[in-house]
Amino acid sequence: MAQSALSVVPMDADSEAMPAEAQPDVAQHQKLMGWIKAVNIADELDAELLSKIGERVYREYEIDVNSRSDWKEKTEKAMDMAMQIAKEKQFPWPKASNVIYPLMTTASIQFAARAYPAIVANRSVVKGVVIGNDDGEPQMGPNGQPVTMPDAQGQPVIVWKRPPGSKQIIADNIGEHMSWQLLDEQTEWESETDTLLHILPIVGCAFRKSFYDPSKGRNASLMVSAMNFVVNYHAKSLETAPRCTEEIKYYPLEIEEMFRGGLWLEPKIPFGQAQAMGSSNDADDMDAPHEFLEQHRSWDLDEDGYAEPYIVTVHKESRQVVRIVARYDADGIKFSNLTHKIVKIDPIHYYTKYDFIPNPDGGIYSVGFGQLLRPINEAVNTTLNQLLDAGTLANTGGGFIGKGLSMNAGAIRFVMGEYKTVNVAGGTLRDNIVPMPFPGPSAVLFNLLGMLIESGKEVAAIKDVLTGEGGSANTPATTTLAMIEQGLKVFTAIYKRVHRSLKMELNKLYRLNRVYGDEKSEYKVGDTWKVITKQDYVLGSGVEPVSDPTMISDMQRLGRAQFLMQFANDPLCNGQVIRKRIMDAANIDKVDEILLKQPPQNPALAIKGMELEQSGMKVQAEVNWRKGLEVQAYSQAILNFANADAIAGDQHLQWLNQTLQVWEKQFDASNQPASADGAQPDGASPQSPPPPALPHPNLMMPQQGALPNSAPTINVHNPRAALNAGVGGP
Repeated sequence: MAQSALSVVPMDADSEAMPAEAQPDVAQHQKLMGWIKAVNIADELDAELLSKIGERVYREYEIDVNSRSDWKEKTEKAMDMAMQIAKEKQFPWPKASNVIYPLMTTASIQFAARAYPAIVANRSVVKGVVIGNDDGEPQMGPNGQPVTMPDAQGQPVIVWKRPPGSKQIIADNIGEHMSWQLLDEQTEWESETDTLLHILPIVGCAFRKSFYDPSKGRNASLMVSAMNFVVNYHAKSLETAPRCTEEIKYYPLEIEEMFRGGLWLEPKIPFGQAQAMGSSNDADDMDAPHEFLEQHRSWDLDEDGYAEPYIVTVHKESRQVVRIVARYDADGIKFSNLTHKIVKIDPIHYYTKYDFIPNPDGGIYSVGFGQLLRPINEAVNTTLNQLLDAGTLANTGGGFIGKGLSMNAGAIRFVMGEYKTVNVAGGTLRDNIVPMPFPGPSAVLFNLLGMLIESGKEVAAIKDVLTGEGGSANTPATTTLAMIEQGLKVFTAIYKRVHRSLKMELNKLYRLNRVYGDEKSEYKVGDTWKVITKQDYVLGSGVEPVSDPTMISDMQRLGRAQFLMQFANDPLCNGQVIRKRIMDAANIDKVDEILLKQPPQNPALAIKGMELEQSGMKVQAEVNWRKGLEVQAYSQAILNFANADAIAGDQHLQWLNQTLQVWEKQFDASNQPASADGAQPDGASPQSPPPPALPHPNLMMPQQGALPNSAPTINVHNPRAALNAGVGGP
């Protein structure tokens, strides 16, 4: 039948109000609706049908048990090994060494030690989910436009049917309420989560049963071991399996309370005394528990050819049915708009399956360290016990005594410092005692033992660096972090499966709150009591775990917090949220008391701030432009001065060379004898050339008459300075 031809019958559906073409079979619908509310459908059935149901439940239960017999045998051996249960050995001699190396035990403890704090890190375990936009929904008027009303300043304000952010508020309240339920109201949830995480790595899978307990008036979550939960080994999933059976034990007092409370159908033939489990001394235990089979299956009770989902409880030994309840609700009943017949009933799934590693052969029971490490662990045990037995033989000794030595005293035992008297000479005594050579533990076996242990640790991901034991003190920090990151790869993949299963379990509990929750429920957050309504769960979008499946160590959390810290003051990031995440990563309690609450920003002020910011940017741009012009002018002036200095510098160098040549001629002339009339031999005395033009107006050149005729003290670094300290000046 096409999906469009299916409809859903609501809980309070009134068949008379439905269109004729959409009405289901009224009698059939009323019967199914009546069984939903029934405490025990078995009260309405005859004894013959109940007997038939009980026999079939037990027979198909045995079929499922046989399908998983090989898996169960291997898992039981793995559990014994993990629990360090050693049986007495008879080879190579009675009570020989039988030590069990704790490889599997260590792997289980290490996994739980990492996973448990990641799931229950603090008081927040659950968070609500928001699906779709959270922009709000305005109240619409008759004209199709949003309704508005004036505020205190007379400005029109939209009237909201659902104000913006309301989805997030509901999601936050749901997350806080369900976290309180799991940690405070459901006292068994946290402790059984701890148990589940220790069993999961050994067995490979575990189950959690979520249901509403009317006797306690609250939800309940119980861990169910895979050893006590029977599903056909070849089933693809719990949702598609034709049946699943939980083996439950009830004490006689609990059974009597079920009978008196009307929850169970009291059989005509009493159950009698249960067969006690354990030693023969328990045979007379009158309070030994009875074993029951709670099978989730389908059965055609209304005889319309379609089997409806039910929960059938059967006493295992007598195979008598004590209870049948519906495993569906009104929302799950779908009927055809064409034939008006039931075409499908969606069952309610109570169990959530937690997987460790998927089964390679496709079986529904996953693989754990029990299956992966058991062969290696057995080899380690054998090698270790052989080393211990060899050491025992080497230490105790033994050998042969010849006939020439007759002690006539049977076995001889020595005490410290004691000598025994014998009736033979020392040489004869030495010749008649031959010790058996026992070489002691083998070095080859010892090396093999180390190799096997390392191989097991690689499978279990329990390297020394991950268990807190450091390697070399000189190992760089980056190398250690890389080793930890690589070692956590396997664990992260497993933890993602646990996270996925936890999300499925939380959604089952979410549904129970929506269906069975009180109209108003109180819960506690810190020291404050809050209220949540049933309608919040109707309007909510679901939940998910708070834990991060990719972050399962404090090192990873702090590393991400360090990365976020650099964006704390970034205007494009929410600094308040970043600071809160940093403190959460460091496991700081009561973060809300540390961080100041930031009031919401006034939109008018925000707009004004943006205008001022834009105006300031324009002013700053103009100032920068003017500064650019000034810098350009200064640069041009400096360039002009530099060019002038270059020209003047060349002229002064030429003048200085000419002046030096004149001084040299004057000096030569002064050293020659003068003529009778006092004239120089060469004629007139040479004169210095005129000084060049000044490069700058404020610089003065020395006067022509101030130049000496003898060797002066010349400052070659400043040709404008006076050539004599007492003559001329700048």
